Amino acid sequence: MINGVLIGLGLSAAAGLNAWAVLLLFQALELVVPQEFGGLSVALLSSRAVLTVALVLFLAEFIADKIPIVDHLWNLAQTVLRPAVGALLALSVVPDPSPAARVGLAAGGAAATLLTHLVKTTTRLTSTAATRGIAQVALSLTEDLVAVTLGALVFFVPWFSWILLGGLVLLLAAERRRVAHGLAVMFFRLKHPRRARPA
Repeated sequence: MINGVLIGLGLSAAAGLNAWAVLLLFQALELVVPQEFGGLSVALLSSRAVLTVALVLFLAEFIADKIPIVDHLWNLAQTVLRPAVGALLALSVVPDPSPAARVGLAAGGAAATLLTHLVKTTTRLTSTAATRGIAQVALSLTEDLVAVTLGALVFFVPWFSWILLGGLVLLLAAERRRVAHGLAVMFFRLKHPRRARPA
């Protein structure tokens, strides 16, 4: 039970970097070791329809995440989608939880995903400002690789989720002002896009 919760929360945290890569990893793991996934959301997450959606969105993110400005818009749109995937991943590992436990798992999974998502979004804003977008390709590829690596690691070594989640909480606590500033900048730019200066 505890290992299942740790695996679910770890997968959810990894999904904050790239929900679609982690969802594809989940599909692969569920095919190889289906006995490890007995939660309520397994039938949905392992369906062919979800596989198709995950592939399409993974390819879309693979491209959008490497283009300055476009990556910020993409990450903003993912603010709702990634936590939703994280909640479903958290529910996929623990079999037959009570109604209260389902709510807790879903909320915990969404929160873990959102924590990682906020770290990623803030890092992207800082990177864009510092490098004028030059580092986006390398950063995006690194995020994809880390997302899959973390997902596999927490599956095979569930206790690592404690380190991952604890590190995220400490990082956000230490950088809370920068995170708040970065989000404020992103939302301000969306509300007030730059206009071309008159010649």
